[in-house]
Amino acid sequence: MKRERQQNKHDLVVHEEQAAYGRRFQFLEFFAGGGMARAGLSRSWESVWANDFCEDKALVYQCNWGVKEMHVGDVADVQLASLPDADMAWGSFPCQDLSLAGDQSGIGSKHDDDKERTRSGTFWPFWKLVSQKQPPLVVLENVVGALTSNNGADLCAITEALCADGYRFGALVMDAQEWVPQSRPRLFIVCAN
Repeated sequence: MKRERQQNKHDLVVHEEQAAYGRRFQFLEFFAGGGMARAGLSRSWESVWANDFCEDKALVYQCNWGVKEMHVGDVADVQLASLPDADMAWGSFPCQDLSLAGDQSGIGSKHDDDKERTRSGTFWPFWKLVSQKQPPLVVLENVVGALTSNNGADLCAITEALCADGYRFGALVMDAQEWVPQSRPRLFIVCAN
């Protein structure tokens, strides 16, 4: 009964938001995987474009959401003209090179070419698109190792890029153990322009 009341309250808030703005908020979902950002945002937000490099993950996304707006391939190959306007860009860029369990080789330089770029370095072509598109909101999600990789230099590089493009931002760490029986701390950087 309590869960039903919470659901009804949430539905009422979503309905009021949609009535105030006349529509659901729209977002671009970079590095979408199986669509967990979409799952978390789906009541108030509508994904209007998604991408992932991995064909298997893209297939899972399409099976989960029944959509055809999935761009499968390297974010560096995405053309700006193919991105619809949206209220937010969500980027869960690869974590392998930032993770405390990995080698922490980091995000590299925005000047690295495709051959030199680490997996986590796909942040740079993603950010190039975002900086050109300039959505009002951007959310970056990654592992907490992003705070310390390369002795903090990666986080500095990311925040310098955000500032250079006029975004104000704040960072927070949340752990999934608050909602599920598994500890998965994640860094979220929420940006507004």
